[in-house]
Amino acid sequence: MADQKKVVFEYIEALLADPDLEMEDLADEIVPDISDEASEPAQDEIFPSADEDDLEVVLDAEEASAHAPVEPEPEPEPEPEPEPEPEPEPEPEPEPEPEPEPEPEPEPEPAPAPITAMPRAEAATASSAPVKVLNCVLLDMHGLKLAVEFDRIEGALNMRDLSLSIGGMPDWILGSFGEAYASTHVVDTAMWLIPERYKPEHSQYSEVLILQGRKWALACDGLVKSIQVPMDRVNLNTDKAQRSWLLGTYMEERCALVDVEQLVEEFEATIA
Repeated sequence: MADQKKVVFEYIEALLADPDLEMEDLADEIVPDISDEASEPAQDEIFPSADEDDLEVVLDAEEASAHAPVEPEPEPEPEPEPEPEPEPEPEPEPEPEPEPEPEPEPEPEPAPAPITAMPRAEAATASSAPVKVLNCVLLDMHGLKLAVEFDRIEGALNMRDLSLSIGGMPDWILGSFGEAYASTHVVDTAMWLIPERYKPEHSQYSEVLILQGRKWALACDGLVKSIQVPMDRVNLNTDKAQRSWLLGTYMEERCALVDVEQLVEEFEATIA
């Protein structure tokens, strides 16, 4: 049985390999003469269930399949082309720097005022006018330094050398000395000038400064020295309502400049 199947397969393969080959020639070559072999079964016994019509159908199918055009294999789809890289964006051009604004032209300087020549007399006065300087005596009184102009002083005496008469005098006068018709009144200077600071127990009067006219004298603790006071360095007193006797202050010596003429007028007005 196996040999029969082999014969059939060889027959089909040969037919497929050469379709123009006559079936009878192929059968003669492949299939041995079954009539010579008495022991082998008849051809009908080899293909008991297949008749010639069926076999032809099978062969026709095989032949059709052999001659059927072989469909070519589908070509592989081409790989998609890579997308082109985006072109780099061009760098923005730098903005042009703004042109500097032109500097404003400087305004013309005003022409200097014409200098008019001063008359010789006026020029000489302005350039050669000397600063007024006061020659003063600096004295100490109750802790306050007073500067009194020399031209307003008649002299100075020591308090111990005086015999003072005190009868009928106001309290701001310490006493009087000299002839009755030409007596000099000695003023308690601290009580008159600085009554708000005056303390009698702290008074140490030792000197008497006689003022011009010899009618009045100022008691003081001591004569310090003589000084020169330039008036352009004096801070003048502009408020005469508070201390009318104060001409001004001289800061270099930290002293008060006494207006002697104003002070004498006040003395005379009080005892009149």
